[in-house]
Amino acid sequence: MQTVLSHIIQKRFSRVNEDVATDALAFLLNSSEVVREGMMRLLRRFAPELESLRFETQEAEGQIRPDMWGYSSRGPRVFIENKFWAGLTDNQPVSYLKTLASYDSKTILLVIAPSARENTLWRELRNRLKDSDIRTVSEEDYTGGVRSVRTSLGPTLVLTSWDTVLTSLEHEAVNEPHVRGDLIQLRSLCQAADVDAFNPLSKQDLSDQRIPSLILQLTQTAMTACDQAVTEKVIDTQGLRPMAQWDRAGRYARFAGAAELDPGFWFGVHLNLWKAHGTSPYWLVFSKEDFGRAYDVRRRVEPWAANNNVLTVFDKGEFAVSVVATAEEDKEVVIKKLIESINQIRQLFLPGNEDSD
Repeated sequence: MQTVLSHIIQKRFSRVNEDVATDALAFLLNSSEVVREGMMRLLRRFAPELESLRFETQEAEGQIRPDMWGYSSRGPRVFIENKFWAGLTDNQPVSYLKTLASYDSKTILLVIAPSARENTLWRELRNRLKDSDIRTVSEEDYTGGVRSVRTSLGPTLVLTSWDTVLTSLEHEAVNEPHVRGDLIQLRSLCQAADVDAFNPLSKQDLSDQRIPSLILQLTQTAMTACDQAVTEKVIDTQGLRPMAQWDRAGRYARFAGAAELDPGFWFGVHLNLWKAHGTSPYWLVFSKEDFGRAYDVRRRVEPWAANNNVLTVFDKGEFAVSVVATAEEDKEVVIKKLIESINQIRQLFLPGNEDSD
């Protein structure tokens, strides 16, 4: 349901959705005892001794700037990071966890995101812990729409959705109509910020040459990677053609030297998969027809993907594999990484791997 607040924000200020939602949530937490206690009930699942907090927004310490701080009488106890569709910053979550670990109490990093983004965001958060050699010292828990894990640094990392948080807070405010009205306004803003919602284009959007430059850079990199992969005998494009649709740009190919299970695939920039899962713009897609043999490919690739933390998606008979590029690197390094990633998948289809079906 659209409200006056969500209408105005989406029409005039859609670039600051996260900031507005953070300020609105902080206002409710600090002005309503029932809302604050509802949030404390969630947080005390991970720190039962946690005393009631006051919440402040957009404060910085060193290189970090969490959306919201939760202070007890003994100092900071909780960071809350509110996400819609923006990516994680370089400091998230590792620098946040290290800062929380420096305080003398049990601490929590709570990330709130859209329901549709929970799985991919949790995967990214866990990957960043692994890349920074931060161990987890508890089993991952997923209860009542809330994921959590305690880290070797000390703080607990928690992820939940806007819907879960707001449903809980609305339940707490059942006997306070004015508070429920404010929560409904915030829920409406969160729904309006959905990634599929149409946001009116600003003059800045229409004149920003970086947008087409990025799209061209992505597609040209994919094309160059394909050409180089042919030269290196990683893929074979003979008799196959480039293919682009409104949501993707790439080409058809096969793995060079594959055995009897010789699936064809499409490789390129897939905007819908990138939008839905966020891991990478680059994807291999196997169709369900004889060319792609998606069901056979899935059986062979999924165990390898699970062991190597590679995202796969099976939807409507198509099997897609995310091909992750290297961030913050020159074009040549990105291309090399794309080819290496494709070649790792190719190895699963070379002679000698038939028994892995």
